[in-house]
Formats: sequence, structure tokens, C-alpha cells
Amino acid sequence: MTSLKRRLRQKLGFYYRFVKTYLSNRAVFNGLIDLSHKPLVYFSIVDDKEVPESEVLERVKAGDVIMVRNLLGQLALQAQFEQLIAEHFAVDYQQLGDIHKLKTIEQIVDDALVVRRSPLTLILQSSIMQRILSPHLKAVFLELMPNLRLHLPYAKVKAHEQYIESRMGRGKINPHGQHKDSWRYHPKNTINVWISLTEANDRNGLSILPHSFDYNPKFDAKAQEIAQGVKTYPAQQWVTDMQPGDAIIFGAELLHGSIINTSNQSRVCLSMRCTPSEPEFHKKVTYNYIKVEDGRFDNLSGSKLKATGDFEPQSSDARFEPAEQKASGITPRHYDEQHIDLEVAGELKRFPRYCPHAGTDLLNGELNDQGKLMCPSHRMCLGGKPCQG
Repeated sequence: MTSLKRRLRQKLGFYYRFVKTYLSNRAVFNGLIDLSHKPLVYFSIVDDKEVPESEVLERVKAGDVIMVRNLLGQLALQAQFEQLIAEHFAVDYQQLGDIHKLKTIEQIVDDALVVRRSPLTLILQSSIMQRILSPHLKAVFLELMPNLRLHLPYAKVKAHEQYIESRMGRGKINPHGQHKDSWRYHPKNTINVWISLTEANDRNGLSILPHSFDYNPKFDAKAQEIAQGVKTYPAQQWVTDMQPGDAIIFGAELLHGSIINTSNQSRVCLSMRCTPSEPEFHKKVTYNYIKVEDGRFDNLSGSKLKATGDFEPQSSDARFEPAEQKASGITPRHYDEQHIDLEVAGELKRFPRYCPHAGTDLLNGELNDQGKLMCPSHRMCLGGKPCQG
């Protein structure tokens, strides 16, 4: 094939996909569910109190994490989510936590890739995000690329990580290290809405470092995660304590990541993104957004045809001074290439130097309330052994 024919085919293919996406986006807009009359109750994680809806967006912009208990129940969407799970995974909603026992890794990956583009998924996620943003804004910007994340027990996925990542990338079924979403090319002003469809706790959930917008840690561009040896402050992170149907709202530029699933249950969530103003697209990628304003649809075609934006995340820091002031790091009595010796509750204990999961250096780990050393990457908790002699 000549170079001219190849370029022509690529160009025609681009416009074909563009028109196809436009028609799909329009169909989602036409199917939006009006949830404006459904009241929601919000809770500030940072201030540990209920907050009025009028404060929610500004709190998120300031680095707070906002919880909505039983969002699915408050919005009367439980039946639609039960339908979604039954149609795409052929299991009952109540069986989601055991899906790794009911289906193979290959089947789960196949189903997860299809459900993210399901019209019902797109309509549900867009309707929820519009409900959350519309009390604050005249125009809302919704990303039509949700992820239904099935975070399986690590014992189930550890032999299949290469296959999983080759099919759908990191962090959809296996653990995703600490990151900011812009490292995966999302807009600078992205807000995440994260709905747990199963229990999400300190053994399988999500961790977030509040108020970390101004922390621009060095990151590994290939892995799209924080660089080795850079601090994540696990003892200062907020950790999910969520029941099925609960939701959290947080800025995507807060440092956050998966907790390695050491439970015997799959953690399933619907992760979706929006922006409170025109998306500030990354230099390399323009994601599929639409604008909804006064009941009108805008495909943002001009931005998508431009293909790139102006934003590129900083990668400069190894320390976050506001977190450093809280001095949550460890002070080893001794360490070498194999071990770290720490005093825990008056007893000298020996811990491994590197995490057995992914080899992260535990010198940047921190102790939890039970005296276990938390890995800074995925919060694997390691118990120490008394030092001999």
C-alpha cells in the first residue's frame, strides 16, 4: 500500500470513528435520567461531618473527599444496576463479591471490556454525574469512558497480571499503584466519582491523600505511577470504609491508588470522571467528553478534532512538606538490603526491606495502628518479627 493510500485510509477511519462516537454520545444524552428531584446527603472525610450540598464542589476543589452513603438507594437506581450486572456478567448483583469464584479470569476480562461501553453503563454514570454537578453549575462536562473495576483477590490474579494488563491495562482488575489521573493523560481539572458496588475496606479498597493537589511527585511515565523511592505517606491517607451503593467524590489530582486485595472477596466499583468546566486536556490525549447545558447536547467536537490540549503534569518533588510536618514516617534503628529494624510499642522488630508483592522499598513505608509496616505502593501490611539478641 502506498503512503498516500495509507494516510487516506487512516483519515477515513478517524472520521468514521468520530461520527460513530458522536451518534453514541447523542444516544447517551437522549437517555439521561432526570435525578434532579432526588436529595443527597453529603459527608466530609476531612472534617468528619455532614456538609450541605452547596459546599460540596468547593470542598472537592480544595482537596476534601466527600462521601455519599447509599447513593444508589437515594437515587433509586438499585434495580438498574442489578440489571446491568445480570446482563453483562450473568450473575446476581449480590454475587459480585464472589465473581472470581464463579468465572474465569478470561471471562471476567471479556465482560469488563464490554460493560464499560454498554449504553446502560454510559447512561447511568452520566445521569449520576449530572445530578452531582448540576446544583453547582449551569454546564456540566461528562466523560463517556467509565470503568467498572473488578478488583479481584490478589491470590487469584497474581499469575495472570501480564495477561490482564495486555488486555485492559493496569488497575482495572489488578492493583494500581499510587498515581494522579493526569499521569494517565486525563484532564487537569478532572473530578472522580467512585461508587462501590461491594464492600470496599482497608484490605481491598482505595486510598487517597487529601489536600495533595500541590504535591507533584516524580512519576514513572511508562508505568503511569509514582516513581520508586518517592513518598506516598500511607499513614496519612484516607482509606475506603464503604458499603455497597456508597459513593465518594474527589479531585483526580489527589494522590490515590488501589489497596492490594488481600481479602477473599472481589471489590467491584464504578469509576467515572467529569470536569466542572471545559476539560483542560493533556498534550497527548483528548478523552471523550460531552457538555450538557440547559438540556442541550454538545459533543465538544472542536476540542476532539484538535486532538490535543495544552496541559502536561509536573514531575518534580520527592517530598510533600505539609505531610512531612506530621512526621508519620518510620525511624529505623538499623537497616540493610534485606531488613529494616524498627521499635514498635517498645519492642524491636525486624521487617523485610522490600515488599514481597512488587519489590517496593519499605523505607518509605509507615506503621499502621496495629504496628504493621504498610507498603507505600499498595498498602500491603507486613508484620514484623522480634529481633533476636
